[in-house]
Amino acid sequence: MTTSESPSVDGTNGPGPDVSAADVTCSHPSSPSVAQPTRRTVLLGGAALAAAAGSAGTAAASVGTGTVAAPQGQAPGLASRSAWILGRASYGVTPEMIQDLNARGIQDWLDWQLVPDSIDDSDLAVHLTPFDWIDQSVVEMWNHPTKSGRVIGYEARALRLIRATHSKRQLFERIVEFWTDHFNVYGSADDLWLLKIVDDREVVRQHAFGKFRDLLQASAKSPGMLEYLDNATNVVGAPQENYAREVLELHTLGVDGPYTEADVRELARCFTGWTYWRFIESPTQYGEFRYRPDRHDTGAKSVLGIDIPAGGDLSDAETVLDHLANHPSTIDFVTTKLAKWLLGYEPPAAAVDAAKATWVATDGDIRKIVRTLLSPRFLQQTAPWREPKLKRPLHWVASLHRTTGITMGDPVGAVLSLASLGHTSFDWHAPNGYPDIEEAWSSLLIWRWNYAASFSQGLEVTLNHTITDLRALLGTVPMTGWAAHLSQLMTGGTMSREDVSDIQAYLDGIGVPSDEAVAEAFELVASSPSFGRY
Repeated sequence: MTTSESPSVDGTNGPGPDVSAADVTCSHPSSPSVAQPTRRTVLLGGAALAAAAGSAGTAAASVGTGTVAAPQGQAPGLASRSAWILGRASYGVTPEMIQDLNARGIQDWLDWQLVPDSIDDSDLAVHLTPFDWIDQSVVEMWNHPTKSGRVIGYEARALRLIRATHSKRQLFERIVEFWTDHFNVYGSADDLWLLKIVDDREVVRQHAFGKFRDLLQASAKSPGMLEYLDNATNVVGAPQENYAREVLELHTLGVDGPYTEADVRELARCFTGWTYWRFIESPTQYGEFRYRPDRHDTGAKSVLGIDIPAGGDLSDAETVLDHLANHPSTIDFVTTKLAKWLLGYEPPAAAVDAAKATWVATDGDIRKIVRTLLSPRFLQQTAPWREPKLKRPLHWVASLHRTTGITMGDPVGAVLSLASLGHTSFDWHAPNGYPDIEEAWSSLLIWRWNYAASFSQGLEVTLNHTITDLRALLGTVPMTGWAAHLSQLMTGGTMSREDVSDIQAYLDGIGVPSDEAVAEAFELVASSPSFGRY
């Protein structure tokens, strides 16, 4: 029995076939009694939580005691608390991470993670060998001898999942994901299959821990961004406003920022002539940024009170971008968004204020802003064990593989699974990026249950493990201790007492440590409310 037949979180039948309660609860030679948890009650513990989240105004208000690691908001023990903190800065807590943290201490561990180049990531290199285009230009990828642009594009999505799963530079990868959504570029159309790959490498990854001004300027000159938001066709006499609008609304000031429609039009004029070399224009420069003076509006302009004299050039827009990079509204908008990403859906106001002060003092040094947000007092105030966030699908899949050590035999195929979960990298069509709110993901839990079932039963075609591999992770632990053991293995011990108890009671009802029981154990832990949060 797989969870592909389970009901959806709103109580209706999901995308799979209609089934009865008897189908969902499963039948064993030693079925649990009525008083014991069934598969349905264990799974729907998370579904009920998600349904509550959808009706609540905020995610924090929806979190019940069934998801916390200690009763009534009581702080967990030191080891469990460290695991919660690691969970916010990574894609899943592993024994190796806990060892690193114990050896360094949480603050030194965070400092270490903030200098990713200092971290030996050679183990990741083994997983990168299939991607021979990883450092290539658009021209080189276009001329790849064996792979089409679309194939490389799918591989790039798999690469994003592999890095999240296997890289030791976990905090860096979390921040990369944040900026990927903040400066979203849809990568599944025409030239964008390849342009987004370069954007990811030379804009997002290169500047993820740098100065915000440099990141903003690099994004503005990204051929992927210029193509995606139509600035490649922005010319004097017929200004295209899409990119200018999103720079103000999404990249800097925010939707409530102090700008007018006149500012949007004037900024679009500043960006006239910003384009990129298309293949038909120059096969050797294809995919590179290009400024065309003949298409630039050289008239006088005024944006946000900044007067730009006539006769200008590329510097017209650069001047405005520099102003936007440290505008008070930009600082407030971006730091609040980053605080929500790292700390919780409702971060402490003091954390946002401190991050804004760091921004001003350091000229927008992202590394130092992140360090401020992850300072001890704000981690303590946030208390993720009281108000955990719901993992987005990429995060959830990566954590499932990270914590079990089960590699993806076909990472590109795994991307298709992420598509069913609604979270394929570089595939969000709107310019606002994948959302970081619980309501956006809580209605899609059935697809996670499907993946958990396939993963646990060895049915997922993109994987190459068997039940024997999963059984080995249980070691010599008796069946009566499987739930607690998997809590340590897969969450660093942060699973709620309720989840551990319910899963163990269900396994006790099976009674025999069969292959089916092994699969059930992993499936229910992976599908539990606790594993789904961080």
